[in-house]
Amino acid sequence: MMSRDPLGAAEQAATAEEIVATLRHDLRNCFGTIRNAAYFIRRKVAREQVCRDDPRVEQFIHVIDEEVLAASALVDDVIGSRARPRRQTVSASALECVRTAAACARIAEPGIRVDVDAADGVVELDPAELALAVRCLVENAAEAMEGGGVVALRGRVVGARYRIEVEDTGAGVPEAEREEITRPFYTTKPGHLGLGLNIAGRVARRYFGALTIERGAPRGTQTCIELPLAGEAPGAGAA
Repeated sequence: MMSRDPLGAAEQAATAEEIVATLRHDLRNCFGTIRNAAYFIRRKVAREQVCRDDPRVEQFIHVIDEEVLAASALVDDVIGSRARPRRQTVSASALECVRTAAACARIAEPGIRVDVDAADGVVELDPAELALAVRCLVENAAEAMEGGGVVALRGRVVGARYRIEVEDTGAGVPEAEREEITRPFYTTKPGHLGLGLNIAGRVARRYFGALTIERGAPRGTQTCIELPLAGEAPGAGAA
């Protein structure tokens, strides 16, 4: 009997959130293009004989604009409401989140191990989300190494922030491609959605942190999540 993935629910919610966010963004772009086209046509034909001969031309252009606005509102109301998973923000141990990520990482490539070297720090967030974000980075790092290797997973307090580093010994990501790999659904692995970095980045930003991708030393790639410590996030302690 297979054991239940403790991060399965968080992963499903995060994946759905990324898909919905991408869909909503793309639909809004389409709606904007249609409205701009309708506006252009209205300006072009407003003084033409065709509008004077048949007032329905102007009416139908107006219908297009109104229907696009209605469709955009529907996207926000229906699709947007489905992208709000329940979260439990608590004062959490960053070390426990890192350990959970390492323990739950799904690494199929033989000869790869995850070395954890992390100190503790308290952060305010949903611990399942942080563990999932780190797991995404660990799994990406493992997939970057063919023939075995070590994924270094480190965590430490740096000033008023907690920094998590995931470093592999793979071939590395060329600087010109670092922006491309953060796009939703970008992947070179068959059967993968290509959302791991997006999920990690969204989790970091949600809790006033950041995700960075850097060159490893001496080779490979280092991905980092930095988060404010408990009480250091913007608005913390406000009445």
